[in-house]
Amino acid sequence: MDENIDISKNIEINQALKEFETKSSQEQVQQNIAAAPVSNVPKIVQLVMKCSGGAIKQEKQAEYVLLGFVVVAIIVSLFLVFRGRGNKQQKPPVVVLEQIKLMPVNR
Repeated sequence: MDENIDISKNIEINQALKEFETKSSQEQVQQNIAAAPVSNVPKIVQLVMKCSGGAIKQEKQAEYVLLGFVVVAIIVSLFLVFRGRGNKQQKPPVVVLEQIKLMPVNR
């Protein structure tokens, strides 16, 4: 193609370019509007709020509930771990088979 062609004087091309610009700008605005409802609330907080049955209505309350759950879970796990160490049961004495007298079975 010839690089020296001046297309700025062509009215049809200018109109087509203006139409293209307006359509593309409208599409960009529609895409931006569709992407707007993005929430910054974490999914686990949304789940707590949803499963609470309406008792938890604010994000901060749901975060406190999750924090309480974590604290309780840690306390329970520490209790289970350290409870087993404190009271070790004595093992039953090992009996050597030679010391046991085998009695015949009466049939």
